[in-house]
Amino acid sequence: MKGIILYMSKHGSTRQYADWISEETGFPAIDLKKDKRPDLKDIDVVIIGSWILSGRMVAHEWIGKNWHRIEKKNVIVFSVSCDVPDEELSKKFLDASFPYEIGNRISFHSFHGRFRKEDQNILLRGMLNFAAKWEKEGDLANNMVLGIDGVKRENIKELIDQIKGLQ
Repeated sequence: MKGIILYMSKHGSTRQYADWISEETGFPAIDLKKDKRPDLKDIDVVIIGSWILSGRMVAHEWIGKNWHRIEKKNVIVFSVSCDVPDEELSKKFLDASFPYEIGNRISFHSFHGRFRKEDQNILLRGMLNFAAKWEKEGDLANNMVLGIDGVKRENIKELIDQIKGLQ
């Protein structure tokens, strides 16, 4: 079985997951910023990872434009966000990112990401400090200022098990 991992990463969390999946599967990991039209000929499994912006996957446009190239393959999609993933959140991201015709045909996973204030530009850091002062919930306010890191290799276990089940 031949596969490929395509990803879009802003600060490295999605890339880290793509690299771990690549190590586990032997599939190459391709950054869609560098290769917008990767060779998908003879590929059986397409894994696509993307970070979340405004409640939906940044890669949703790429997937929509290239659906005709991947719709007959096993398509597994994973999202990465600073929210702690659960079923409700995964459904929300899936529904916001894809029309039913696509969302119903893919396997979707949500992974916990990383947010470090030092990775943000000075304007955003200032806005985060200001917003944290007004935030009533302690955890969210702390996450805005201190950051979070939920990126762990064990988060990909279910996705890896799914790929092994395809063989």
